[in-house]
Amino acid sequence: MHKNTNSSLTVRKEDIKRGLAKLGLKKGDAVGVHSSLSRFGHVKGGADAVIDALMETIGKQGNIVMSTHSANLSEDKRTPEEKAMGVSWLCRILPYDPDTTPVRTGIIPETFRKRKGVIRGSDPSNSVAAIGPKAKKLSEGWHRLLELDGYILLIGVDLDRCTAMHLAEKRVRFPDRILKMITPPKWFVQKYPGDEWEWDIGPYPDFAKLTQPCLDRGIMKTVTVGEATLKLVKLRELIDLYVEYLEKEPDVFYHFT
Repeated sequence: MHKNTNSSLTVRKEDIKRGLAKLGLKKGDAVGVHSSLSRFGHVKGGADAVIDALMETIGKQGNIVMSTHSANLSEDKRTPEEKAMGVSWLCRILPYDPDTTPVRTGIIPETFRKRKGVIRGSDPSNSVAAIGPKAKKLSEGWHRLLELDGYILLIGVDLDRCTAMHLAEKRVRFPDRILKMITPPKWFVQKYPGDEWEWDIGPYPDFAKLTQPCLDRGIMKTVTVGEATLKLVKLRELIDLYVEYLEKEPDVFYHFT
C-alpha cells in the first residue's frame, strides 16, 4: 500500500489480492460478496479494481455473487394501523429490468452488474448477480451458493449486510412470542401482494450479533487492507452456527421495543 498526497493510504488491486490470499480465498472458489468501497480509504481504480482483484483471485473456474437489490422502490405512506402493527417501511415495486435497473447495495455491486458475463436474477426487488461457470444457477438466490459450499466475504462491512443468513430461518421453529411479531396478518398480505410491494414488519434480525461467535469458533478469518477489515466465512458453517443460536437464544437477534 502507498501514501497519496493527502497522507492517507492508497489501496491498489495487488494489495486487495494479497489480503484475499491471506484469508485463504483461492482459484475455483465460489464467494458471495458484501462490500463498502469507502471503507478501504482511497482505492486506485475504484470499484473495478476490487472486482478485478476478486476475479483474478478465484480464476476462470471460480464464481462471484453479489446482492443487487433494486433501487426501483417508491416509498408509500403507512396507515396508523400499519405503524402500530410494526410495519417499519412500505414500498411499491416499480418496473424492473435486470440489465438497467440500478442497485441500492453500493458502488461495487452497481459496477459489477454491468460487467460482461454477469447474470442478474429475476427478483424485482432483491436480486443477486453472479459471474462464473455457475452464474446462471447462482443468480437464482443465496441458497445456490449454499449448495456449492461457497464463502461469504465481507469487505468493510459486517454480517448485518449478509441476507443469506435468512436461509437459517427455514430450519428453526420460532417461539410464539417472536412469530406474532414477525408474521403479518392475513389482511395485510392480501392488501399488499408480494409481486407489487415490499415491506418490513417486526424486528429485523441483528445478524451482526453472530460475528463474535464466528470468531470464537474459528470459522471466520479476518485481514486488514487499507482501512477496511475483510472477513471470510464458509456460508454453510455460518448458517449452521446461526441455527444453533436461534434454537437456544433467538432473543439475542430479535429485539423488541
